[in-house]
Amino acid sequence: MEEEQRTQGSGLAIGALVTGILAFLLAVVPCVGIIAIVPAIIAIVLAIVGLSRTGNSQGMLVGGLVVGIIALLISISQSFIIGKIADKSDGWANNIEQAVKDITDDIEKEFGDNEVTIRVDTGDESVEIKASAKKEHLESKLDELEGTKDTVETEPEK
Repeated sequence: MEEEQRTQGSGLAIGALVTGILAFLLAVVPCVGIIAIVPAIIAIVLAIVGLSRTGNSQGMLVGGLVVGIIALLISISQSFIIGKIADKSDGWANNIEQAVKDITDDIEKEFGDNEVTIRVDTGDESVEIKASAKKEHLESKLDELEGTKDTVETEPEK
C-alpha cells in the first residue's frame, strides 16, 4: 500500500514539474504567454495536492510549484501589458489616419489640377498620351460612366 502511494505521489510530482515547465516555456513567448495561465494553474494545483500528502518527493513538487507560480506571474504580466498597449493603440490609429489625410491633401494641392503628357518618339512614329487629373473632368467622366448624364446627343430638328 505504501509503495502504491509513493508511485502516485511521484506521478503528481512529475506531472507538476512537467506541466510547470511547459507553462513556463509558453509564458516566455510574447503574445502566446497568455495561454500559459491554464497549465500554470494545473501545475500549481498538482504540486499543492502532492505536498499535502505525506511521503512524496518534496523536491520535485516544490520545483513544480515554483515554476508554475513563475509561469503564472509572467502570463498575468503579459496580459496586463497587452491590455495597456490596446488602450493606447486607438491614438495610433487616429494619428495614422490623420497623416494619410494630410498627405492626400498635400498631393491634391500639388498635382490636383495638372495635365500630364507623355510623348514617345521612335524614328518615324510618335505616341502621345495625355492624362488629366482635373476634378471637373473626372466628375463629368464619372457621371457619364454612371449614366446620370445624357451621353446621346440629339441633332436639332430642321
